Amino acid sequence: MKTRRTSTVFILATLITLALSSCKKKKEAEVIDDIVEKQNAYVEVITNGMDFETVDEIESGWTTFKYINKSLEPHFFILEKMPDTLGLYTYKKDLFPPFISAFEHFEKGEMEEGMKEFEQIPPWFFNVELAGGVGLTSKQTTSQSTIFLEPGTYIMECYVRMPNGLGHVFMGMIKELKVIEQSNNNKPPKADFNIGVSSERGITFNDSIKSGSYALSVKFEDQKQYEHLMGHDVNLVKIENDSLINDLNNWLNIVDFHAFRTPEPEGLLFLGGVEDLPAGKTGYFEATLEKGHYVLISEIPNAMDRKMFKRFTVY
Repeated sequence: MKTRRTSTVFILATLITLALSSCKKKKEAEVIDDIVEKQNAYVEVITNGMDFETVDEIESGWTTFKYINKSLEPHFFILEKMPDTLGLYTYKKDLFPPFISAFEHFEKGEMEEGMKEFEQIPPWFFNVELAGGVGLTSKQTTSQSTIFLEPGTYIMECYVRMPNGLGHVFMGMIKELKVIEQSNNNKPPKADFNIGVSSERGITFNDSIKSGSYALSVKFEDQKQYEHLMGHDVNLVKIENDSLINDLNNWLNIVDFHAFRTPEPEGLLFLGGVEDLPAGKTGYFEATLEKGHYVLISEIPNAMDRKMFKRFTVY
């Protein structure tokens, strides 16, 4: 009788031990899966100086880019989908010479001669599709944006200007990114607030919101090419006071050869955004908003005159 009870107790103890062990392994597996999922939740892009450190290839679909700007200057990156089978080699070979020649003329004050260099831009350039990216991000700042990427070859670049007027792209801030056919099956984020951007109505958003961390959607109601051969985007900027809005507008006026150069005006903190997307497309970005004054603005010539800016307050 005692032996039977001992056996029963032993069997029950063994079953409990196995159950606990199984439960523990299951929890450990869930933790590991959660860690892997978080690691795969975004594509990390790091700038240390004049560079983009990131992967060479990603899957297609909704992609979140976490941009870590460790440098001492503001940067951004736009993704440009190349036509056919063209890539970084052709981009540099065909585009760098006319743009550098134009820069050399502009530096001497020879504006007409500089503009004439743009006639050497190859026809394929006008078939490049602007595919979004991460908006202007201040030094020592991290920003995050989510966009949908079709399969293809993309060029990642930053064309903020050096103090002498030469674009960062010519200093090494350019990279080729392959997007393969296989989908990542990601879903777009759920937006807490929506931003509208249109060449007719400008940028639309709330006049004020409560402080906190938010996901914001940017709906591109239309798109057009401006004098700088690019479209409109949306950048989030925290400003110390409203008097800086004119300075911000003038600094972003890229058709002015002396604008868009580092350092940016004092009192501005760039917190990312969504770079140019085609009409009808939507991109997303995340931001932690502390109390203060903010502006949503497009990096185009004369953004204020074109209603491509929106003040709002965080309380």
